[in-house]
Amino acid sequence: MNRGIILILIGSVFFFIGQANASDYMTLEDSIKEAIQNNPAIKAQDQEVMSKNLDQRSRFGSMLPSVTLSYGYARLNEEPAMSTSPQFETWRPVVTGKGTQPTGSESLYAYTPASPGSKVPIGTRDNYAFSIEATQPLFAGGTLYNSYRIAKNNYLAADLDRQSFVRDLKKEVIDAYYGVIEARQVYDVALSGVSSIKAHLDVANAFYKQGMIPKNDLLEAQVRYAQSEQNLIMAENAIKLSESKLNLLLGRSLSEPVVIDTEIPMAEMVESLDASTETALTARQEVKTLMLQIENANKAVTISRAGYLPSIAANCIYERTGAHPDVEDDSWSIGVGMSWNLFKGGSDYYEVSKAKSLSSKLGYLLTNLQNMISLEVKNAYLSTREAKARTTVAEKAIDQAKENLRIQKDRYNLQVATTTEVLDAQSMLDQSMKNYIFARASYAKGLASLHAAMGTL
Repeated sequence: MNRGIILILIGSVFFFIGQANASDYMTLEDSIKEAIQNNPAIKAQDQEVMSKNLDQRSRFGSMLPSVTLSYGYARLNEEPAMSTSPQFETWRPVVTGKGTQPTGSESLYAYTPASPGSKVPIGTRDNYAFSIEATQPLFAGGTLYNSYRIAKNNYLAADLDRQSFVRDLKKEVIDAYYGVIEARQVYDVALSGVSSIKAHLDVANAFYKQGMIPKNDLLEAQVRYAQSEQNLIMAENAIKLSESKLNLLLGRSLSEPVVIDTEIPMAEMVESLDASTETALTARQEVKTLMLQIENANKAVTISRAGYLPSIAANCIYERTGAHPDVEDDSWSIGVGMSWNLFKGGSDYYEVSKAKSLSSKLGYLLTNLQNMISLEVKNAYLSTREAKARTTVAEKAIDQAKENLRIQKDRYNLQVATTTEVLDAQSMLDQSMKNYIFARASYAKGLASLHAAMGTL
């Protein structure tokens, strides 16, 4: 009974450990996703994209009607009045009561003889004023619309810049991810080399004790064994550094355990150099951004030419004033206005010329950028092909080095080969295995560089 419970508990412990390890396991796609989520430069770029989007909306709002509402109250220290002279007679309004008006032949005004020093009211102490004005631009020479299109292109360019950041970050993560696998595989080769040389050292030590080999052969085996241990220490440090680099890109602690794949894939190169270059010239984010800048420069020319044209706007105004909020004296008006600056000292002409010059400059920069991208794609394509060819050669060399080591060991056991020949054969095998690992890693990294150069990563 107790034994069964113990077995169940042990099994549960191993199950939960396995689940924890499985949850920590990261594929390349998981690593890229985590890096994008945690990278501060990407987050800053997100804010830049949001800012450009808000600017685009603001520019669009400038084409819509603007409405201005105003309300005011003023109280004077005394009621405004006008003094009358004695020789003039005045007419005063008839006061018939609030809300009533004279009827029939009743006059609205009554005659009052003038008296010396009398004053006639011409206003009130309490003054209320309310107005609302709506203005709609009708024509501004294309300034408003083209400003909106420029803001929209800036928003698209900011998003393209973010894609460039993501593309470069993906490439760094891929290099670091495969770098960890590469370092671990090199460590395995170094560990295997230590074991092999240690086995040969044991054989050499036995032969020396039997007087079959001189002491210098034994010393050479001991020196090679010490060197292999040093290589193993260096390989172990390389693993730690590569894991720290990957953790840094993922936004994690540098000492965080890294549980990833153990093999480097060998994907196929499906596109030719010409097809890759053509794709890069159309899909690369930098090309798209520069084309948007050229479009903005052309629109800036149109905006500059707007200085030659008039500006037309329509407005509608409603006003209401009175001595009391309930007393209304309202009016409204609708109109269309035009403003045309006929002469500004030639500044509009120079602004147009400057905008045209900027457009031409960007055109030359686009040509230069396309040439640089073409060279970058060619370099990545040829480097990737070279790495793939080296992989095939290195794979064959491993088999040859293994056979050579086997023969040298057999010859050494028969005392027809020296320790140097055996150890050199072991070094050749280790180097062949490392060359194969380096070639596979270079091919995988080169393929990522090719897709990054094409703008499709």
